Amino acid sequence: MIIYATKRTFERYKLKLPVELTPPINRITQAVIEKESGDKLLEWGAKLFYFDRRKCIQVVNFASKFTLFLIDIKVADLENVGDMMAHYLLELYKNDREMTKALKKMFEGNFVTCFAKLTDKSAIATLNTTQSRFADDGYRFYEFIRGGILHSMEINHDVNFKWLFTMKTDGKTEYFYGGEKFRKIVLDRYGKS
Repeated sequence: MIIYATKRTFERYKLKLPVELTPPINRITQAVIEKESGDKLLEWGAKLFYFDRRKCIQVVNFASKFTLFLIDIKVADLENVGDMMAHYLLELYKNDREMTKALKKMFEGNFVTCFAKLTDKSAIATLNTTQSRFADDGYRFYEFIRGGILHSMEINHDVNFKWLFTMKTDGKTEYFYGGEKFRKIVLDRYGKS
């Protein structure tokens, strides 16, 4: 998977471009980018934001606008961001046996996560809109705190299965839930046995 991060995210997390990495990581990263670039299912946009003075990352899938909010992510945690995303995806679809099987197949075939600079204006607009409208710049997350615990799985469920996204297709506006669209795309590609 390729995670295209905003400039601010790159700076705050001290990320390096593939050409700045040391061998052999630079060659592996470049190979992943060459193989997966343009495959919107495997491309994600990422943006740093803050909630309760904690660094958080919002990621959005280019193909479906499926969105994950990763809360309290430290610089050292970033090397495991692909695993975190996989955990949330498997948990969100845990009652959907067909989808969990397809997700595992997707992860097996695309197990390296790398970072590149985000330039896709549509992804940037989706990140900004979701952060401001759904998350209310993080303030809405207080609604998901019960007993002193932030229920991030509920946040990620609600943004993907209760929040409508839009996408223009052939000049027409399509309304959909990110979780449903992501499921359809993943099953179309990885659901076949």
